[in-house]
Amino acid sequence: MLTTTKTNSLCHQSLTRLFGKMDEVQLEKVLDATAIIELNAGEYLFQQGESGNAFYIVLAGRFRALQNSEEGIFILGDISAGEPIGELSLFTKEKHSASIIALRKSSVLRLENDQYETLVQQFPSFANTITKFVIDRLSRNALQKKMDAAPKNIAVVNLQPSNDVSNYTSNIEHQLQLLGFEIKIYDHQSQSEDSYQETFDSMEKHAGLNFLVCDIDHLEWAKQCIAYCDLVIVASDFMAESSLYEIEKHLNLYSSNVMNKKIYLLLLHPEDAPLPTTTRRWFADRIFDLHLHIRNNNLADTRRVARIITHQAIGLVLGGGGAKGFAHIGVLNALMEAGFEFDFVGGTSAGAIYGACVTYSDFDMDKVMQLCKSAGNGKLTSNDYTLPFISLMTGKKIRRFLKNTFADAHLEDFWVNTFCISTNFSDASLKVHERGLATLQVEASIAIPGVFPPVLIDKHLHIDGGIVDNLPIETMNKKPVRNIIAVSLSAEATSLIEIQAIPSAWKMFWKKFGRSSETKLPGLSTILVNSITINSRHKQEASKAHVSLYLELDLKEFKFLDWTKWEQLIHKGYQQTKQHLDETPEHKQFWK
Repeated sequence: MLTTTKTNSLCHQSLTRLFGKMDEVQLEKVLDATAIIELNAGEYLFQQGESGNAFYIVLAGRFRALQNSEEGIFILGDISAGEPIGELSLFTKEKHSASIIALRKSSVLRLENDQYETLVQQFPSFANTITKFVIDRLSRNALQKKMDAAPKNIAVVNLQPSNDVSNYTSNIEHQLQLLGFEIKIYDHQSQSEDSYQETFDSMEKHAGLNFLVCDIDHLEWAKQCIAYCDLVIVASDFMAESSLYEIEKHLNLYSSNVMNKKIYLLLLHPEDAPLPTTTRRWFADRIFDLHLHIRNNNLADTRRVARIITHQAIGLVLGGGGAKGFAHIGVLNALMEAGFEFDFVGGTSAGAIYGACVTYSDFDMDKVMQLCKSAGNGKLTSNDYTLPFISLMTGKKIRRFLKNTFADAHLEDFWVNTFCISTNFSDASLKVHERGLATLQVEASIAIPGVFPPVLIDKHLHIDGGIVDNLPIETMNKKPVRNIIAVSLSAEATSLIEIQAIPSAWKMFWKKFGRSSETKLPGLSTILVNSITINSRHKQEASKAHVSLYLELDLKEFKFLDWTKWEQLIHKGYQQTKQHLDETPEHKQFWK
């Protein structure tokens, strides 16, 4: 059992995280009304389907929420010190909807229904705080967002111990300190085998981050670190041999089970490294949650890694809208002037093109402007018509532009993690593209049905992602982000039609060339685009409340396929974003 002094210390830390400042008298009342339960790694706090008449507050350690379904076991996310568990079942008296398993030695406060009612009478803030957690959990479930707590104990496995990585680590440590984290570093030399558990227990009292350094020469220490950590960072020189290393095999890092720890693959590059190539060779035989590129002494990369591993990353989501996508570049210019940095970039259709262009160019906006000029002057949808068997256009001009822009680069080679969305026509599902040839993945995202031909990837037909998700906020929410900026491009304007019936095609043809003043019907491209994104726009409305900054641009005066107005669109995006930032209340200006 935990000692009384240590128990009080852990209780005080955890309850303070949950309910705010508490004095010793309040703490003693809480302890008198609760029971402390300790669990070892692999033990269940409760299982899905069991009746719930209590809720728990995590004092120390880490738990994982699991849900059984017909497809198997689904990991909902991880829960750490200071968070409640089982509060929904306490209020509803329903059976637990998920199982909770301890990932390492952990302890919780158990609070039964009658004890909860007593404490609410003494501390009204109890009810308010728990209600807020219930609402937050329900909101996250609506977005299918994992409930992942930020890691506290981080194991670092350096695949080439002979390589000096001290400069990378010291730079990351400095950035973490600037973010407000206290850092403690543990390695085998600083511990004795007799004190491993004592060391791990003491980590729980440390409010900051604990880094556990592992190496092949001290495997027992490394195994204990992997068992006790919340996140594993596998670090390697990018140019080194990419096959599995002995330490990875001995630690069995990539086995598949519900106790798996999250793994980030950190690929180290020299200071002036060119854009990576063949990153995919590192993916063979490895199963991990995220890969990160970092250049030595590159502050932007270092800040990005620091934010990602502490779940404080910033995600940028760009919506579809054809030629209106040029406005995204104006938005980016305004945001970067305001000091924004981006750790993940994702988009659909036009958002996929311009998001990928920006990250491929490593946020060099001069290069991006040249790409915009090339796209605008190239009039990518003019003189590209074909026999309309599967589409109005051949898509050759778009493909040529994408090939000239990205060459043979793959999405996983980009310095900043980038994804785009398409619709898998073969099985009617959403497809998130995070790896593979950038040209092909982006082309799939912009393949507007009826306008451009579908794209074949791995024997599946893919069409425009706007059909299922024109602004992929939900996908971004699954990343370790704290703040999301979403940019929505308005649909093409339509108006009431002042005619009694739709005229024949020949009548419309002669009216078009006769310059008739009769109210115009929307064009084919407008009907196609607005029709296929109707459902997606409803989804967008439901999810926009879950972003930190939502920019809905007014671009109704611009046509969907008019590439000649690219400069005006960039200017519009810039001006509207500047105005939005200036009008944002100070308490919502998270970027400051």
